[in-house]
Amino acid sequence: MRALLLALALALPAGAMDLPPALDAGAPEDAVLTAHADRSFDSYGVPVAAFGGDDPATQKVQGRLVWSAFRLVGETSVAEVIASYRTRLASRGFQPLWECRTEACGGFDFRFEAELLPAPGMLLDTADFAQLSMRRRVDGSYASILVSRVLDAVHIQTVMVAEAEAALALTDQPSVETERSTTILPQSEKALYDRLIADGHVPIEGLEFETGGAALSPNSTEALDLLGRLLNRNEIAVVIVGHSDNVGELLVNIDLSRRRAEAVRDALAARGVPPEQMSASGAGFLAPITSNASPEGRERNRRVELVLR
Repeated sequence: MRALLLALALALPAGAMDLPPALDAGAPEDAVLTAHADRSFDSYGVPVAAFGGDDPATQKVQGRLVWSAFRLVGETSVAEVIASYRTRLASRGFQPLWECRTEACGGFDFRFEAELLPAPGMLLDTADFAQLSMRRRVDGSYASILVSRVLDAVHIQTVMVAEAEAALALTDQPSVETERSTTILPQSEKALYDRLIADGHVPIEGLEFETGGAALSPNSTEALDLLGRLLNRNEIAVVIVGHSDNVGELLVNIDLSRRRAEAVRDALAARGVPPEQMSASGAGFLAPITSNASPEGRERNRRVELVLR
């Protein structure tokens, strides 16, 4: 196993760095945090059997939940990442509850019945994923690790749960309240630049638009700020290209995807990016990155990309 994955380094956002051991899952070195949520009290279904089978697929637990998602670009396999988490968690007293790979997890049913952070924070390919569930009996904490390879990256979701009594001991709040907001984080500036130079194009994560429209949501601010820094600091010229799924007429989708690309261009111009450094175009559903036959495929195909020119 690669040395890269033998030591899992904590890679959580500032403010989550003081997590107690019961809620610290860690992440592989060089993994980029894509989503995070810390809920002081909530419930979660820890996978304990195959979805779609005769036995209950999950065990419901309650307490403080810490959800995180990561993306690790490279050739590291799903099995290597799962093995690293298994080793690290076992060294901290966690014992296995259930582990499965792809079809043994329930295959396609897993995608629609398991609890996942929303895309683009967590992506799942139902043809290549693994689930690891563990428990530490001494303090009633649980670990749920989901790993999937999608194209050139491994995507990781970790859910750590400290059961009710332990959760109360791990928070300074006098009363326990539920926090349900999930922060979807764009990729880092360096990772974005490196992939753009290497591949000639890169999808932009963290952009949100009104349903059926081209107006950017306030949740897109962080991704736009990152893009603004990237283009202002580097002498590169790009085409901002909007893409859609195959629902609806081609010309309608091309127009919508173009208007979304133009909205991104205009937002970047407002952040000081010179107009001559960028242009906008729409491809509709003519350049999918995966099949549109499933909801998850259509979700991945609805995207905005930077293309070097």
